Amino acid sequence: MKPLNYSTLISSLIIGISIVAASFILQGAEDLKYVPAVTEGADSVQTDPPLMTLEQTAEFLNLTEYQVKSIISSDNALREQGASEGMPFPYIVVQNEMYVSKLGLISWLDEATRNRRRFE
Repeated sequence: MKPLNYSTLISSLIIGISIVAASFILQGAEDLKYVPAVTEGADSVQTDPPLMTLEQTAEFLNLTEYQVKSIISSDNALREQGASEGMPFPYIVVQNEMYVSKLGLISWLDEATRNRRRFE
């Protein structure tokens, strides 16, 4: 019988450990492949609807519905007179119901705040 060669035994052991380690690594990579890459901010944009009712808009702005309607009326009146500058209040009317664009509202709010608009 041949004497056992330690270098062959050590090489076999290293190859075996490498194969086992590689299988664990590949299994982990396979699991990660199915996880969608979502950032914190993108998740809320995808789940929130792009339009809000007047009630949702009032809640979002921490105002009453009456105050939101007053802002829209004032903005429309100033536009008809040609006295309003900047971005109009971002709403649409669908079958006599008003809906406000959430992204448009954020832009409008930023501009209105920078220009210190007053609504009485």
